[in-house]
Amino acid sequence: MDKNTQKRLSYNTQIIKVLSKSYQVSEYFVRECVKGNKKSLTADEIKKKYNELNNPTLEKIKEFKNEK
Repeated sequence: MDKNTQKRLSYNTQIIKVLSKSYQVSEYFVRECVKGNKKSLTADEIKKKYNELNNPTLEKIKEFKNEK
């Protein structure tokens, strides 16, 4: 038997919840938009907004790692 070698993507759950409430869609739909599986104007907006909200978090993590 072959084992699955694909890694699961993890998303910032707080951002996913906020976006799902603000756009009034499900959390599943938001994750699919971020992956790129959904194609629509709303999906593009959600993906753009997720990246805007997530990038500052990643930058802070990198800064913290560099301090140590």
